[in-house]
Amino acid sequence: MLIDIHAHVDSNEFFQDIGNVISRCNIIIVNAGVDYESDLRTLELSTKFSNVFPAIGLHPEFVEKVNELENVIPLVDRAVAISEVGLDYYWVKDEEARRRQINILNIFLEIGEKKNKPLIVHIRGGIKDFLDMIGSFNVKFVMHAFEGSIKNALKIEDLGGYISIPPIIVRDKYRQQIVKQININNLLTETDSPFLPPRKGERNEPCNVKYSIEKIAEIKVIPLVEVEKYIENNFKKLINL
Repeated sequence: MLIDIHAHVDSNEFFQDIGNVISRCNIIIVNAGVDYESDLRTLELSTKFSNVFPAIGLHPEFVEKVNELENVIPLVDRAVAISEVGLDYYWVKDEEARRRQINILNIFLEIGEKKNKPLIVHIRGGIKDFLDMIGSFNVKFVMHAFEGSIKNALKIEDLGGYISIPPIIVRDKYRQQIVKQININNLLTETDSPFLPPRKGERNEPCNVKYSIEKIAEIKVIPLVEVEKYIENNFKKLINL
């Protein structure tokens, strides 16, 4: 079975053909909410499609929606994971807004530890602050579409974290180097659908994780079917299946 640990199939890009997209292959899709409305759509999708698992969160780019937290947090009980949460210093430059991002992520880390929910984390530009935080919490975590250094990838591996690999890896030599360095027991696959496609300009879809699997197998020199099994087992450990 294929695993897409991080997707946004509730987005408008899939409005017309959502059923076909979700059922196109044998796959589990963890859909990540990005704000309260998206979290509600994610939960609704999970009731309609048995292979869609909900992840609840508040995207760090939407730090100005901090008032939604009181509505978002109760939804975590209905999710398999907390996402999309994290730190984004690429788009968010204001220092006060960055501090709010840290405070919000701290809240979600506390919830994850208390409720035994893994976090699937968006980190863009805030990796130092994240690494300073994560060691204080007993939580499982995944670095969604990690684009940091190999040095930091190895730190994440040492902390027991996972790094998820999107289909863009087929044309991203830097991510290929990260896969080469990281143990397969610390890898997962994702699409970030509709983003990060294997071919520029296309709409990404969950079933495209097959391209991530193929590239991991090529880099690791491991049979395709074995890579798929490793990823499935890693996913089961992550969410305690």
